Parts: sequence; C-alpha cells; structure tokens
Amino acid sequence: MSAAATAAGYLYASGRLRGRAQREHEQHADQQPVQRQGAQPSRPRIERPRREVRVAALPEAAQPEKPRRTPTIQYRTRRWRPSEE
Repeated sequence: MSAAATAAGYLYASGRLRGRAQREHEQHADQQPVQRQGAQPSRPRIERPRREVRVAALPEAAQPEKPRRTPTIQYRTRRWRPSEE
C-alpha cells in the first residue's frame, strides 16, 4: 500500500468519525436521559473509614556459621591405555 493511499484512508476514516461524533453529540443534547428497563436505581455510595494496614514482619534469615564451601573444578582427560584392555 502506498503512502498516499494510507494517508487518504486515514483522512477518510477520521472525517467519518468526526462527523459521527458530532451527530451523536447533537442527538444526546436533544434527548432526555432514558432509564433502561430493569436497571437498578443508583444508590448513594457509603463512606466507610479506612482500615489501618497491618504488615507482618518476617524474622531475619539466620546467617550460616561459616560460608559455603566452593566446589573445586577438576578437569581430567581420559585416555585409552593398552593396559586397560
């Protein structure tokens, strides 16, 4: 798709949306709000005092007496020996 076609499509769509929004705005200004059938009437919101937030403190992690031993890495090459047969 070329840039010109993309721009033309964008302008076309934005114009339609702008016109639709304007028409809806004019319709809503003329009409009274309509209650939906079966909708519950809005109730006043009850203000409740906020609860105090309580946070449980965790005990500190026990430190090990001595640091963990670092494993030693040993490289060894296995070679075939005639005596192993």
